[in-house]
Amino acid sequence: MTTVDVPELSFVGLPMTADRGVGWKAVRDAGRVVLIDGWYYISHREDVLAALRNPQLFSSKKAFDVLGSPIPLVPIAFDPPDHTRFRKILQPFFSPHTLKAMLPSLQTQALDIVGEIAKRDECEVVADIAIPYPSQVFLTLFGLPLEDLDRLVVWKDSVIALADAPSLEGADLTPALELVAYLAEAINARRANPGPDILSQVVSGEDPLDDAEVMGLAFLFVLAGLDTVTAAMSTALLELARNPELRATLREDPEQMSVFIEEIVRLEPPAPMLPRVTTAEVAIGDVTLPADTMVRLCVARSTVTTVTRSPPTPW
Repeated sequence: MTTVDVPELSFVGLPMTADRGVGWKAVRDAGRVVLIDGWYYISHREDVLAALRNPQLFSSKKAFDVLGSPIPLVPIAFDPPDHTRFRKILQPFFSPHTLKAMLPSLQTQALDIVGEIAKRDECEVVADIAIPYPSQVFLTLFGLPLEDLDRLVVWKDSVIALADAPSLEGADLTPALELVAYLAEAINARRANPGPDILSQVVSGEDPLDDAEVMGLAFLFVLAGLDTVTAAMSTALLELARNPELRATLREDPEQMSVFIEEIVRLEPPAPMLPRVTTAEVAIGDVTLPADTMVRLCVARSTVTTVTRSPPTPW
């Protein structure tokens, strides 16, 4: 039990839609530990960093059980040294060298999408750009059919919605189970007939993942590949729509685009809270949380303001 009353807030009462920077500041101002809709949020930077650096006390194990996967998600539901092993296996697939080789194909896909939109008088940027582009890139990386996109998005949305509830008791896990069945079929197909895609390589590489590990990886990547990149692009496009001065700056100096991308992801991360589970009693200021407490670590910062030209540092 906590040793003092913990401040309570609700996301409904926070101005996240209008200005997430103001919303997160309200959370930080409320206290180092804040109870929001049934979850304990750790809001101050020094406490968040201390938790992230201490996986023995703030564990990733069981922290992602709320997503309804029957097996642990790889690599985020593991602590070192297992997490380190998975990162080592996955790193080559996302290295600058590998991504550089893919860049022409990714640029062509982006140009095709923008070219089709340019023929029209208007577009809905999330539905027309932020969802289809990263989704088709993900499906290509994993060797999954592009025609499966719609049902994968439905499964993804249903699974992520499970995370908003403090527990899975009484929740409908059918979408999660349907996704698992779909992925199991895809994994078996890659084992029987491997190709150049990531899914094939992790089941047949030098340090192949076992069936449970591959399933945990694939389940996670459906959620991450179809949600977090879409969220990051949506936030970037919203900021550009709201800020004509920023748009003008980037048009005049395209080299600043990389600064903008890095900063929008840092300041408005698509996953602004990271779940953890305490493994023992822990005190944060005047608040004491018992073992097995689900917490969320706030990694979001503040809103974008301006672009620095030289050097390319935070703006």
